[in-house]
Amino acid sequence: MMGIYRFLAILLVSLSFSAQAIAEKIYVDSAWSPYFAVPELDRAPVYMTITNLSNKERKLLSVTTDIADKVVIQSMVNVEGTAQITDISDVVLPSGVPVNMDNTNLYLLLEGINSRLRAGSRFSMNLLFDEGESQSVRIQIRSVAVSGDRMLENIRTDPMQQGHSPRRSEDLDEGVLTDPMIR
Repeated sequence: MMGIYRFLAILLVSLSFSAQAIAEKIYVDSAWSPYFAVPELDRAPVYMTITNLSNKERKLLSVTTDIADKVVIQSMVNVEGTAQITDISDVVLPSGVPVNMDNTNLYLLLEGINSRLRAGSRFSMNLLFDEGESQSVRIQIRSVAVSGDRMLENIRTDPMQQGHSPRRSEDLDEGVLTDPMIR
């Protein structure tokens, strides 16, 4: 009987320490950068999702990497109906809320890239948060190129394109070939 109490006490203490460690953690997920097949391009965006798992609001203050001279945090803001890109000094990370740094409004921009980025490769970035905490993150380079023929085909068959309707045929064979849901 005493063994069960001892086991439960040890389990409770270990869980409290692990909960405290998790509570201070900032989780970074889906970190990637697009591959551009333009050799002279010295800028590239970086996208990720950051989730603050602590009990209080935190901030991302800066980002560094060895492959670029500078990393800036940028935001797209609407000024009098026009979208403008602005450099910002920090990103507020509310407790328990994922912050999506994607291409819609908030992202990181590598400036002065000094090494060639290849699709499928990875590089490291160091994120500096308030309270002096830093975290190293591996960024994957993803190929996002679409050939001109494939893009034209998508425009012809995509029902969401304005002013176009999907090309259909009564012939089953051609319908199978042109239906984007079957391919």
